[in-house]
Amino acid sequence: MKRIQFFSILALSVLLFSCNIQQAERYNPDFAGKWRSVVFFSPTVGDSSRNYLIIDGKDSALGVGCKKNCELCNCLVFQTGKAKINKSTMALQIGNSIQNIRRIDMEPYLNANNQWEMVVDSMVYERY
Repeated sequence: MKRIQFFSILALSVLLFSCNIQQAERYNPDFAGKWRSVVFFSPTVGDSSRNYLIIDGKDSALGVGCKKNCELCNCLVFQTGKAKINKSTMALQIGNSIQNIRRIDMEPYLNANNQWEMVVDSMVYERY
């Protein structure tokens, strides 16, 4: 009897946890598209860099510390796969790797210049 209760609780927990995770474009269609961060100086790269985020179904990608004027070129971190959002923690995951989960501070919004922006890990990204 205890064994059945344990597995029932485990199954319910897995079900509840999985309900919080949703494909980014399904959670909010405004996430779809190509995004890039503002240019910043990266001591690791030794030059100006930017981050790139492409949200396009299973062909999504994340590049951290990339060349500033070359989409996803020479990135310090590069991941591909489906973009998923945990709705309860507002965590963004690209692919199956859990090493580089990002925090969504502000979902996509139109700024004062009518340009799309969002804030991920305290860094402003613009749609281009």
